[in-house]
Amino acid sequence: MDNKKKEDLRVMRTRKLLVQSLFTLLERHSFHTISVKEICEEAMVHRTTFYTHFDDKYDLMAYGLQNIAKEFQFIEGNIRENLIKLFNMSLKYKALFSQLLTEEKDSLRYIIMKEMNKGVKNVIQDQNSNQSLSFSSEIALAAFSGASLGVLNWWVNEGSNISEQEANEEMKKIFNWDYIEKTLK
Repeated sequence: MDNKKKEDLRVMRTRKLLVQSLFTLLERHSFHTISVKEICEEAMVHRTTFYTHFDDKYDLMAYGLQNIAKEFQFIEGNIRENLIKLFNMSLKYKALFSQLLTEEKDSLRYIIMKEMNKGVKNVIQDQNSNQSLSFSSEIALAAFSGASLGVLNWWVNEGSNISEQEANEEMKKIFNWDYIEKTLK
């Protein structure tokens, strides 16, 4: 709900309580299984109060995530500091991040990433007598698969006017491909 007027303290308190209740429920349940009724019971507010402030649980989630995003102030030109801040935010909201980052287990993106990671791990372990992967290899694999899917998403939605070979060559330029291949071996 878009409210341009200055909110009074009661409205701010109610919204904060509803967001906190949703985030608390997310520590125990999947977002898709949580109902407005459960959120209201956790917050100890009536459903009519909920609907006075939000259209549905998705609107509430968007509001909560917008508030988290406000805490993350992007520092222009400082990628390293921004990455550290992102990791710190994920620690502060660990249960929420964990839930939201794994929520899409049935999505195509999740399935492709899981299969990509499994396939690369199997190749690496076959080459190294089934040794487990080092942290460096695990991080390189996560970076490689995440970046690959990010580029794929961009390519499908915006950049498909270049060939898949051109997209691959651009990825090789952007990422230190030699380092990734060396680390994953």
